[in-house]
Amino acid sequence: MASLEIKNVRKSFGSTEVLHGIDIAIEDGDFLVLVGPSGCGKSTLLNMIAGLDEITSGEIIIGDEKMNDRHPSKRDIAMVFQSYALYPNMTVEKNISFGLEMRKVDKAVRKQRVAEVSQMLQIEPLLKRKPGQLSGGQRQRVAMGRALVREPKIFLFDEPLSNLDAKLRVDMRTEIKKLHQRLGATIVYVTHDQIEAMTLATRIAIMKDGVLQQLGTPQEVYDQPVNLFVAGFMGSPSMNLLPVTLVKTDAGVAAEMKQASGESVHLPLQANASYERWIGKTVTLGIRPEAITDPGSAEQSNDLVTQIDCEVTVTEPTGADLFVFTALGGEEVVARMRSNSGATAGDKAPFSFNMDKAVLFDEESGKRI
Repeated sequence: MASLEIKNVRKSFGSTEVLHGIDIAIEDGDFLVLVGPSGCGKSTLLNMIAGLDEITSGEIIIGDEKMNDRHPSKRDIAMVFQSYALYPNMTVEKNISFGLEMRKVDKAVRKQRVAEVSQMLQIEPLLKRKPGQLSGGQRQRVAMGRALVREPKIFLFDEPLSNLDAKLRVDMRTEIKKLHQRLGATIVYVTHDQIEAMTLATRIAIMKDGVLQQLGTPQEVYDQPVNLFVAGFMGSPSMNLLPVTLVKTDAGVAAEMKQASGESVHLPLQANASYERWIGKTVTLGIRPEAITDPGSAEQSNDLVTQIDCEVTVTEPTGADLFVFTALGGEEVVARMRSNSGATAGDKAPFSFNMDKAVLFDEESGKRI
């Protein structure tokens, strides 16, 4: 396995620049997920790591070796595609071992590696079948087996689960996570699904319009998003983003907003010296749904938990939780409450805001304050 460094990488198609100076570094054994909306440049970046696309400028370094001019076959990487890319006329066993055969690996070694990988992926009963006789999940396991048998420096995954149904996608996500923990492999994984990113990654790179927005651990990008885009993109449901005015109160700085009735409410903020210069100005308050809950679920010992009675507009039961919607500051707000909290559409209900979890953003720049 190996570390990966992407240094000021740019990519242009003619006069159009699609990647704007990407800088990412991960350690040996990291699981890096490139995530972002369609067209953000994540698959282009993956293809440049693989050598399938040329780099316009910058450097890609695997281990201690610069890869810019190295042919894909000489980079010691293995790639798992969205389409599986299996040979339809070959058996599963042949599909897995074909790359080793092309590299003239000894037959006995090939057989041993295929046996080890097929046992790891639990596809031993499928070895004599052809891809057309397999389900989507089985084909994905075979595609992963073909990559694993190579024992490369880095594994590259290009949206490998997007063709699977919802339940199978969750199951395969767990399998990939177990695989990473077992192998300690260095993995770069592309997806547009931020739940996949959060559950799989040790490091997440969030991209938009060819620009790296934030690189960090899943907890960092979730709890401390650097800007409004990351705040809104990561999390399901996404972070509540509300226009507020910062005001000075006896207790310190608070966020002021209006309820649907027109009544003003104050939500206390953490002590933060930088907030003082924003007093009297409108900023964006970000707070996750799980930080707004019913009083019975709130942290009773936290001084920054504030209760507000709001009119419930919609409820969405999910079994374990109840998502409860209301309106504040002219925006829709979603709270995550207990399923038995008793909130009912059309009634007023108490909402407990844990302002210890709130973050503020500059409305103009979109950056976190």
